[in-house]
Amino acid sequence: MLHSPELEDELGDVLDKAMKAAGLREHDLAARSGVEINRIKDVLDYRYEISPRELSALARVLGLNDAGLHALAEDRYPAPETGGLPFCLRVLAMPYGVGVVNAYIASICGAEEAVLIDSGCCPRALERAWPGDVTRIDAHLVTHWDRDHTGGCAETMKRFGLPHCLGPGPAAAGRRALCDGEVLEVAGLRIRVLSTPGHCGEHFCYLVGRADRPGAREVLFSGDLFFCGSVGGGYHDCASVLRHARRLWRELPGETVVAPGHGPLTTIANEREFNPFSDCG
Repeated sequence: MLHSPELEDELGDVLDKAMKAAGLREHDLAARSGVEINRIKDVLDYRYEISPRELSALARVLGLNDAGLHALAEDRYPAPETGGLPFCLRVLAMPYGVGVVNAYIASICGAEEAVLIDSGCCPRALERAWPGDVTRIDAHLVTHWDRDHTGGCAETMKRFGLPHCLGPGPAAAGRRALCDGEVLEVAGLRIRVLSTPGHCGEHFCYLVGRADRPGAREVLFSGDLFFCGSVGGGYHDCASVLRHARRLWRELPGETVVAPGHGPLTTIANEREFNPFSDCG
């Protein structure tokens, strides 16, 4: 089963991010790879008539995962199995630009209590995506404060009587700042806070599992740190994005499901093996 049309980034986006991370311009990449500069410009403009040999040359110079880059270019990036979770995970995919932005509801199956992670770009989009049988939210976690991930915060607080949204600093009205390594227990879930700056100055991922089942399969809510088949833009620090993404790919169990801020679900094992930016494939 393939899901390339649903991926957040295409080959051109990946090449652009990799060039920025490496500090290379088009003419630098052409000189180092031996690939004609117009061929590189074609890829950046989403025209993909590039040969496997040229693609491998670009991967070598940019330090990209060759197998993953070819899978992305050939529209065969694999979709891993993401079921078998010990709790219920609802994906609220909302249209945003040419793609989607995701929010998530996590709960013990059959329980009223639930946790919301991110809230999309606006209250109207969140309301349209909201499942009718979810009538209680006990906490609202935010990966980072970009508008496309927090547009429903105020409305969620009002609707469910929450005193604040929880996330990275800085603290502000309606926000409670969490700390790296902090562990929360909410709605029967155990939530570990992981500080992963780079996309922006303050960015968190959340590793979530059942509080009463240590060792069971968990979900990493990765925000804009990394996606299925790519990483987030390093608007604050490209090197930090790659460092934190690669650290999590190495350290977390391969079976961990990844719920990113954009695009489809994936797993740590899948991204470890195929993500173009992985150095542990």
